[in-house]
Amino acid sequence: MPPASDDAPDERDEVSDAAPRSDPDRDAAAAALSAALDDCDGEPECDRCSKPADYFLYEPGRVETFVCWEHVSPFSAAVDDPEDARPGRPLALSL
Repeated sequence: MPPASDDAPDERDEVSDAAPRSDPDRDAAAAALSAALDDCDGEPECDRCSKPADYFLYEPGRVETFVCWEHVSPFSAAVDDPEDARPGRPLALSL
């Protein structure tokens, strides 16, 4: 086995944060999700069909709705990644 190169990434070189960083967009989405869950009678259902919801779509001032896995697309929504959310591409939070 050849020796490891000094240029190769090493898991020991990575710095880990003990506490998660605060993200204003994710915090706003989490607050909207909490409010939407409080407004639900029972378990949330998909806005497009009658199946149980798997995600909450959120874009400030534009989208706040529940959808199932069949009605969320990683091409049109940023699934669990607020850094990929942008106008026209809401954040999809897993329930």
